[in-house]
Amino acid sequence: MTPYESEELTTLTEQEGKEFVVLWSPETAEHDPDYRELGRFPTREKALEFLAADQ
Repeated sequence: MTPYESEELTTLTEQEGKEFVVLWSPETAEHDPDYRELGRFPTREKALEFLAADQ
């Protein structure tokens, strides 16, 4: 069964102080995320560019 509405929580971008941190949780985490830091960026735009380059 697939959920009708669910949030995509594989990657997150969160602000920590003046930086934006990109976090990723592998598919092996299943029901509970196991976030790992992929990088820190000076702006949200740079963090989103990083994520878009991976797709």
